[in-house]
Amino acid sequence: MATQVSIPPIVFVSTVLSLLSLALLLLLCVIRKKRRTEGTYRPSAEERKQVGSGSERPGLPLPLPKEERLI
Repeated sequence: MATQVSIPPIVFVSTVLSLLSLALLLLLCVIRKKRRTEGTYRPSAEERKQVGSGSERPGLPLPLPKEERLI
């Protein structure tokens, strides 16, 4: 004769939520680690960021250096 032990609903809900949050935390840690070690190199994106925020106008030629003279 087995007696059934009833679990209060609040205990069940809190246990499920804590397990889900733990799983989410582990998933986020794995994703961040992968992004750190397996990134893609896109120099053109970096150049666009620098040009967009800089005060230089893209497309203009660089000024010529001063003419060197013999002493």
